[in-house]
Amino acid sequence: MDFGRHGVPGMMGGFGGGYNLQVSQDFTTNVTNIAQNDSDVQNLISQGYNITAIHPIIQNVLNGNGAVTTQATTAIVMMQNGTSGYAQVTMDLSQAKVTQIVITTRTVITK
Repeated sequence: MDFGRHGVPGMMGGFGGGYNLQVSQDFTTNVTNIAQNDSDVQNLISQGYNITAIHPIIQNVLNGNGAVTTQATTAIVMMQNGTSGYAQVTMDLSQAKVTQIVITTRTVITK
């Protein structure tokens, strides 16, 4: 899966903030494996949901000596089922586990 470049929430300037980040295949594979090993995500996949995007949440830590460490601490995985079902899967990368799933269903009534 190639998700290309993504805005990086959590950096100065808010979501996107003018920064782009190339997500490696290793990162994508790691996040996808964490998601697919979660029983609730497996249930969504069985209902026809597919992963459509992966958004890393980047944290910068300023150490006592002034050095800055940058690390992706969280990832948001977007999933979609056709045009009516959407899921946002949040995961803690340090613990390699899903921490929250928000499912939104859209119904359109055309008159």
